[in-house]
Amino acid sequence: MKDNRNDDIKEYLFTLVQHFLKSPPLVIWGSGATIPFGIPSMNDLNESLKEQIEDFDDSNNNLEEELGKDKYIDKMPEIKKVIWDQINEADTLVLKRIIKNDSNDFEGIKSLAKKFIEPHPQVVNIITTNYDRILEHIMSYQNINFTDGFEGRMLSKFNLDHFKDEKVVNLIKVHGSLDWFDINGEIRYLSNHQGDTPLKIIAPGKNKYEEAYASPYRELIQKADSLIEDAASFLVVGFGFNDEHLTPKIRAKMKQGIPVVLITKEITENSFKEMEGADKYILFEEAVDNKTKVFYKDSNSTEPQNVILEGDFWQLSKFMEIL
Repeated sequence: MKDNRNDDIKEYLFTLVQHFLKSPPLVIWGSGATIPFGIPSMNDLNESLKEQIEDFDDSNNNLEEELGKDKYIDKMPEIKKVIWDQINEADTLVLKRIIKNDSNDFEGIKSLAKKFIEPHPQVVNIITTNYDRILEHIMSYQNINFTDGFEGRMLSKFNLDHFKDEKVVNLIKVHGSLDWFDINGEIRYLSNHQGDTPLKIIAPGKNKYEEAYASPYRELIQKADSLIEDAASFLVVGFGFNDEHLTPKIRAKMKQGIPVVLITKEITENSFKEMEGADKYILFEEAVDNKTKVFYKDSNSTEPQNVILEGDFWQLSKFMEIL
């Protein structure tokens, strides 16, 4: 017998997603969005640092907290190199898969960019804490116009004017990128690491707040703040609301009634905590047997609701079918 009630709930939830994202949302892209492609998680990076950094505390289970200790200040260039190497190796493997064009794993990113860039003025804004270049690889391969503030040419400089209000995907990388390097005191674009050239990624830990005051991170965070302030909705992909640069601003907007749609493999405890102050949200996470668990609340709800749906709607490619 067909479960009409389940079909009704599914239709309602899909309609709710479409309503929340009826205008192109501000996309918040976290590490959970790229882990399925093989990019190391924070836990993976933590284990690599335990193995490769002398006197690194091998009993810790919180990388951000561990790197906040003063004893790592002098080791930070070495720590950044380990992080960069781990992510770059995985990033390179992803690029090879894209070039071979023998996988549909990246269809979700393609669909996201092309779907939200359709309406006038044809702009998509994506804020990310990630260093990897998966978004850049996919958009380049699909001939989607984008900018991260650099021209993408060897040794090009950051320029805030590269971010536009039409016909572009603006990629705001608030913690840096694998292809940003310190060249004679200036951050320049390089497609590959050259010897001992200092890396310009902001590593986890308390020092990241000091580094964020330097250019171009200061401008990028200001740009992110402005986009969050103007957002009509948020599409959150694999972001756990742990970043203290972004989370307070997003929290303030949620309290004003701005809707949030989150998709991820596993919703973090911190994400649930942040939703306590939100009036409108719908959260998708993996459930067993190709199902998705959905937590939701709209302006008519007094209490959050949850339901299990058939299908892997927590995955970006499947989620985009809703829209």
